[in-house]
Amino acid sequence: MSIEIRAISKRFGSFVALDDINLQIPTGELVALLGPSGCGKTTLLRIIAGMESADAGQVLFAGEEATHVHARDRNVGFVFQHYALFRHMSVFENVAFGLRVKPRKVRPSAAEIRQRVNDLLKLVQLDWLADRYPSQLSGGQRQRIALARALAVEPRVLLLDEPFGALDTRVRKELRRWLRRLHDEMHISSVFVTHDQEEALEVADRVVVMNRGRIEQIGSPDEVYSNPASPFVYQFLGNVNVFHSRVHGDWADVGRAGGGPEGEATAYVRPHDIEIEHRPVVGSLEATVQEVHPIGPLVRVELAHASELIEVELTRERATVLALAEGQQVWLKPRQVRVFAAPSAAMEEGGSGI
Repeated sequence: MSIEIRAISKRFGSFVALDDINLQIPTGELVALLGPSGCGKTTLLRIIAGMESADAGQVLFAGEEATHVHARDRNVGFVFQHYALFRHMSVFENVAFGLRVKPRKVRPSAAEIRQRVNDLLKLVQLDWLADRYPSQLSGGQRQRIALARALAVEPRVLLLDEPFGALDTRVRKELRRWLRRLHDEMHISSVFVTHDQEEALEVADRVVVMNRGRIEQIGSPDEVYSNPASPFVYQFLGNVNVFHSRVHGDWADVGRAGGGPEGEATAYVRPHDIEIEHRPVVGSLEATVQEVHPIGPLVRVELAHASELIEVELTRERATVLALAEGQQVWLKPRQVRVFAAPSAAMEEGGSGI
């Protein structure tokens, strides 16, 4: 089922949580709402669920108005960060709860409930824990049970609020891959909230990057990472080096700050997009090695250029060839640069004159 958000706005006192949000989610798509704390992503999710009312705007499900429909009548499955399982109920009864409280005229029979719950527990690969209680489960198991409970009522839409936020790193990685596989099997229109960039880029079909109640960019994981629409998106999605520069016509003089005839600009370069050379090459910057940090399969190098600190990521093989040492003079050559000019200057992608 498709979801459409039209001009949604929401204030809490003087604080603007959402400012004219427009978003379309096609049927069967898995969308991530990504952004820092306080950007409005959870408020938007709760408005879609009917748990929060918007000050202005509309929510439509499959083209039908749902803005003023009560949460219980929207047929939405909601998964919370902290599971919200009933401690006094077994795993089986937790999953069955939403079916048992349906009005009598639409409530499945006891046999149908039993079959539905058993099928869901097999789907989340926890049917062998049906008789246990939440206190006897790990965090990852509890979250899978919470997801099974949300799916039990056969929701038209599945909403997840930081579903893996309370779990350790290893379990998070396992569960987000599992969620992606589960979604591919069930094809329920799903929206999940996260502040974890890696999680959003790995799991989602599309990523909605939010900041201060507004949408900064919407696109596939590759689009938002490779072609950020704004400085905020560039800096929020992964590590980045920031250089101050000047814009002259169709090229940028990066690393040499100061006003030019066409104004100032800021250049952004990912750490893995910088080459280190022992000799100067065309368009390179001289720098001094400050520290060398081997981190798993990568080597992170910190260098100083003028008053700026630059971070470069190398493969172990490349770092071995370069044999870098603290205090060594080297030259840096970016492979890919994105320049965002000040409003008075034209923006140029690709960059030159570094």
